[in-house]
Parts: sequence; C-alpha cells; structure tokens
Amino acid sequence: MTNQQISSLPKTARLFAALGLTLSTSLFVYPSASQAGKGGAIPAELQGEWLYGRISSIQYQDQITGQSAAPNGSSDRFIVAANGNYQRRRLIQINTYNCASNLFIQEKGTVSVDDRQLTFQPTESSSKGQICNSGRTYTGNNTAKPETYKWSIAKNDSGQDVLLLETADGQGQAHYGRPQ
Repeated sequence: MTNQQISSLPKTARLFAALGLTLSTSLFVYPSASQAGKGGAIPAELQGEWLYGRISSIQYQDQITGQSAAPNGSSDRFIVAANGNYQRRRLIQINTYNCASNLFIQEKGTVSVDDRQLTFQPTESSSKGQICNSGRTYTGNNTAKPETYKWSIAKNDSGQDVLLLETADGQGQAHYGRPQ
C-alpha cells in the first residue's frame, strides 16, 4: 500500500495499516438473497450484533521481573438496529517489552445500505489511547469519519453466518461472527 493510499484511509484504518495488521481469513462467500436492499433499508441478516477479534499468540515476558506483558490484539464489535442506528466499539492493543500502546474508539450513528455497500455514518464518537507510556495519552471527541465497505454474508466451516466487510479499494477484509 502506498503512502498516498494510506493517507486517504480513515484514521483507525491508518493506525491498523501503520501497525501492519491485516484483517483477513479465507471463506467461501456467496451472495445473499436480500443483499439487493435499496433506499437504505437494513437487510435482516445485517441486523444485530457482530464481532471481530484477534489476540496474538506471541507473548513477551520481562526477563528481570518475570511478569508477562498484556496480549496484543484487536477487536471491533457493533450492533445494527432495524431502523439503521448503530453502536460500535473498537480496540487495538500492542505490547512490545516495556512499550504498551492502545486505541479505543466508541461511536454511534446511522448505517445505510445501498445494494452491496454498507456505510457507517457516525454522529458522535470518542477515542482515547496511549503510546508506550501513560505520559503520552490522548483523547478526542467526534473524530470518527464515515466508512464504506462492500459486504456479503458467508457460512464458515461450522455453518455459522459470517459477515465479510471489504474496503472499497479491495485491500482490506474483515470477517465478523455473531458473539456467542
């Protein structure tokens, strides 16, 4: 991905790109019967709660104290209501030896669906995070920007519904399941 492509991404996506995180898995994707929703109607299969999450299997341990660092990981959880309102919470946490960085974003807004395009339009948001230590923290309000994805519903190997969100440029994909 070029610097120009990265700079055109929303702030959160730039953070994921800068950290070299990819959100992808291989699934067989097939079109859903109600994906042709036009005029902003929210298809029934999109409604409800969706979750993406990943925790790294690599762990760091302080050689002097023996203490383990918190795990690296990311999470994106959102709820879409039938009326098009949504709530979303995202977290990314990176720990390397004595450097812990994280970003937490909460947002509310509306979702619109036009054929196979899904757009999150935040009306309010807050973010907070830290870079390597508590002396370098930051907070922000109403900084979330609209995000548009191509979407489809697939079945995983267990027969459960999976929501595939793909960036407009096709460079990023994330697979969301229903929380258990």
